[in-house]
Amino acid sequence: MRGIETWMTELAMHLGPGLEVQLWSGGPPPAGVPCAVRRLHALHREALPLRGFNWHRRYLLEQLSVLPRALVLLRRQRMDLAFCGDPALSWHLKRFRSWHGAKVVFSDGMRLSPKWEQDFDGVHLLAPAYLEAARREVPPACFARFFAIPYFVDTRRFHPASVVERAAARREFGLPEQAFVILNVGPVGQVSGKRLDFLLREAAGLDAESLFVSAGVDEDGAAAVRALGHELLGSRMKFLGVVDRASIPVLFQAADAYALAALQEPFSIAVLEALASGLPVAFNPEEMRGWQVGGGGVAVSMTEPGAAAAVFRRLKADPSWRATLGREARALAVSRYAPEVVCGQLTDALRHCRGNR
Repeated sequence: MRGIETWMTELAMHLGPGLEVQLWSGGPPPAGVPCAVRRLHALHREALPLRGFNWHRRYLLEQLSVLPRALVLLRRQRMDLAFCGDPALSWHLKRFRSWHGAKVVFSDGMRLSPKWEQDFDGVHLLAPAYLEAARREVPPACFARFFAIPYFVDTRRFHPASVVERAAARREFGLPEQAFVILNVGPVGQVSGKRLDFLLREAAGLDAESLFVSAGVDEDGAAAVRALGHELLGSRMKFLGVVDRASIPVLFQAADAYALAALQEPFSIAVLEALASGLPVAFNPEEMRGWQVGGGGVAVSMTEPGAAAAVFRRLKADPSWRATLGREARALAVSRYAPEVVCGQLTDALRHCRGNR
């Protein structure tokens, strides 16, 4: 249900050619993956024995519960390389690499310290700015292990809606045909720093024809955020909860704009999905997000009350501007974030990491 889990699944569908890929899953193996899939039987973060712990502790225990099986499988199968996006699990895979024999490449979706990462066999960063920061912090010999390649988005599944598709999408999610719909996809709560509560306050100042839609799993503090949304917006607030992955492209087609209030989000996969769907993205001004969104969105302060609301009003009132941003968003998704572009780069990088000593 997290972005990195979704992306790893889709990576297994697109990575190659010439690589023998396996996808190792903590939970039930996803359907439709064209490579070998192994279930490592993680202890689920919502399992009864873990409910007395806070969200961070539950998450850590869930990740580390797959470590013993992962180590045994790496050694037994003589794997060349393990590519992992969880820091705790990656760190322990690295600790035991002399025993299992696989190179360990950490995919950093959290913007951790380059000095902490420098002893991995490879470090996957998500933007040029992150690579330049690493260059300044680690010795040249270690910096050779770092590379910057963004996440990708399936630009065939995620695409701008036709008039017919948009109407069907609205019907599927029970959204009014004439409403101006602002979408956010991500956890609902107070742990991940998504700051959904800020967006709710901004949306509260919009007119009765504007609707705010949230899709995502609950985390700690979700009840308070939901209560705030219903208090401020009433019927103009729609919490969808967890949406089946197959329906997510349709959900984006039902929206008019996408909004993200996080101040320092390392890299948002949902933003890529919005760009590919031709949605203008409203985001907090920062170097990495500006690079990620390019001309497909609007940078607006997500700390100044009323600033985002003003952008939403303009997007609603000016369909021509909205369409221009949408075309820029789609063009960027196709040229920079399409699977064939990103996976070719990543395949080359992983081959290089496999050869590192």
